[in-house]
Amino acid sequence: MSVTASHLVLLLGAGGISPDTALTVARQVTDEVSVVWYGTAGAPAAAVERLRSDWSTRFTGEWLTPDDHASIPGLLEKLHARRPVHGIATFGEPMLVVQAEAQQRLGLPGNTPEVVRTAQSKLAQRRRLREAGVEKLRFAEITREDDVAAAAAEVGFPAVLKPVHGAASFLVSKVRTEDELRRRVAEAFRAYRASPLFDPEPVFVLEQLLVGDDWYGRPGFGDYVSVESLVEDGRITHVAITDKLPLDGFVEAGHVMPTSLPADRRQEVLDHAERIIQALDIRWGATHVEIKLTADGPACIELNARLGGPMGHLVRGAGGSDIEADIMRLALGRTIEGAYPAVRYALYRSVPPPAEPVTLVRQTSSEQLLANFPELAFCKTRFAPGAELHPERPYNILTFLVADQDVRSALATAERVVAAHRVEFVSTADGSPVPFPTR
Repeated sequence: MSVTASHLVLLLGAGGISPDTALTVARQVTDEVSVVWYGTAGAPAAAVERLRSDWSTRFTGEWLTPDDHASIPGLLEKLHARRPVHGIATFGEPMLVVQAEAQQRLGLPGNTPEVVRTAQSKLAQRRRLREAGVEKLRFAEITREDDVAAAAAEVGFPAVLKPVHGAASFLVSKVRTEDELRRRVAEAFRAYRASPLFDPEPVFVLEQLLVGDDWYGRPGFGDYVSVESLVEDGRITHVAITDKLPLDGFVEAGHVMPTSLPADRRQEVLDHAERIIQALDIRWGATHVEIKLTADGPACIELNARLGGPMGHLVRGAGGSDIEADIMRLALGRTIEGAYPAVRYALYRSVPPPAEPVTLVRQTSSEQLLANFPELAFCKTRFAPGAELHPERPYNILTFLVADQDVRSALATAERVVAAHRVEFVSTADGSPVPFPTR
């Protein structure tokens, strides 16, 4: 299949990597790109128009803006009749099932909708991994408050409560007693129904708490990792193991690539990730598998059938290759081309807002941080002064990437950047200052 004859459709506007990055990377793969823009992320109209204008100067294809999420597969069938489509790619979690449905209708490379739905459900994942003999973790479904007693008896304590469909550790909490679980479930049901991000009716899963162990023998790292992989018709290529900084509660604080695990531990992690991917029948595209490092060996936290949040930045920072380009190549039925040896350490750090509704008053600019820290490859403040931030909507106020030849130096630089980022908040309720300690 030649480059000019490969018509790729990108489903953009609903999360994942930035649309600008997606279009820039796509130029490495093909010059025929159609865009389905489904703007659930609320991008300003002027920004969307600028993006569309930029797309029109780079590619041949069509720009489509459906009003209804469910209409996209049918829309792509009509596009295919006018201009044959050879591949469909997306990077946003909300578009994965739509992508799979369209790929199935058009006979294109991709996972089935059933496989994607299983990967998106923390409950269905647990069931599949238990059936395959890959995991033995205790878990129970909670669909109403009356399920609490039975779930507590099935799982025991301590345990973790999490939404079956969720992201960015939203409403994930550790519970130690049945009374605490009952309170948490009532609070989580109310918060879930008020959130615009997920299904209107909440379903939660209670899981046995996985207890981490120190696999590193040195400070600075958390007790879990992720494995970034590419899958080509069932053939798995592991791109990297990503170390994690210690969690802030259940919120991720940062990621480091390549891993500092000993070689024998790396192999344990990769072997278990492969078993998880195979058990969930992922056959195409990218996977992001989170694994707890326990005294009994690696254990699955969850799998995502897509590229993990900032992993494209990390892969580029560590070795220079664009993993997003290989995801697009796989969507077109091609083989991967990226080279993924790490030549430096890349550390991605994020800073969450306070755990209450606040208004951002002022902060250190990303331009000032970039000027003060030459080790930064990327830095972004996510909100302007005056923005109201709400804890029920998972996001970060600052993200940045450090590139360095030494992992200890990268860790130290990240802490200096966080300390240099001065930020002030006031309560949206009464305007009083909200303390925000340096993390």
